[in-house]
Amino acid sequence: MQETNRSEGAGVPAGIALGTKPSGREPIAMALSGELAGRPAGEPEVADPVFSCRSVSVFYGEKQALTEVTVDIARGQVLACIGPSGCGKSTFLRCLNRMNDTIPGARVSGTILLDGQDIYSKRQDVARLRARIGMVFQKPNPFPKSIYDNVAYGPRIHKLTRTRADLDELVCTSLQRAGLWNEVKDRLHSLGTGLSGGQQQRLCIARALAVQPEVILMDEPCSALDPIATARIEDLIEELHGTYAIVIVTHSMQQAARVSQRTAYFHMGRLVEVGETDRVFTNPRHRLTEDYITGRFG
Repeated sequence: MQETNRSEGAGVPAGIALGTKPSGREPIAMALSGELAGRPAGEPEVADPVFSCRSVSVFYGEKQALTEVTVDIARGQVLACIGPSGCGKSTFLRCLNRMNDTIPGARVSGTILLDGQDIYSKRQDVARLRARIGMVFQKPNPFPKSIYDNVAYGPRIHKLTRTRADLDELVCTSLQRAGLWNEVKDRLHSLGTGLSGGQQQRLCIARALAVQPEVILMDEPCSALDPIATARIEDLIEELHGTYAIVIVTHSMQQAARVSQRTAYFHMGRLVEVGETDRVFTNPRHRLTEDYITGRFG
């Protein structure tokens, strides 16, 4: 992955000079036109996607928060969603495990397929769906339980293990995969809320992994963490992405460049551009993408 640095006053990945005009970029009017209601021009479909989203729109009452988003999410890759505050990144993330269902007045249109099955079908078991799609929030939210019980909670609810020995093994494996086992193995019955912020976030990741999901959603998982804890989480994402599809919302373009294979740029509720991360950062096809990456706005 290309190294990143910061230009004065803006976060600019290396290889992008302020004021450059990448060839093949479409004008700003196109970025806001109806053409972007479908797949952004020139982007190939993902082979065998875990998620296929087509013309997804979200309304909160009379306000439209997301407009006609079409994108595929690949297996074994990280998709980073970037864009200004309020552009629809987190709204899109919440569509993927139906968390918008919990918001009064929220309405979702379009189609979202997980392994070819419509997640908004009336026949869909939402509890089972959310077990298949792990979620890690911006602020660590461990349960007021022991470290062990935090990780064991999901497997117990979904009856994923038959014996206490099986549960012990699953808790151990989940903590190891989250990079936390060596730090907590001697205090598994201590409260999870007593861990540091970075440890709590890794505990939440272990809790998500324990239910054996296919996809992990991360909504700004490092925004409340210090640089050392952030680096640990990013290393963890790198280790996990070959096994899981990961979608991460981040305001840090440097983080997006470090951890993702594909990047999606959102603006005013629309998906402006999506593609391989190196290409999006070094040769954006839309002016809105370039303006955001080079710090002209956002």
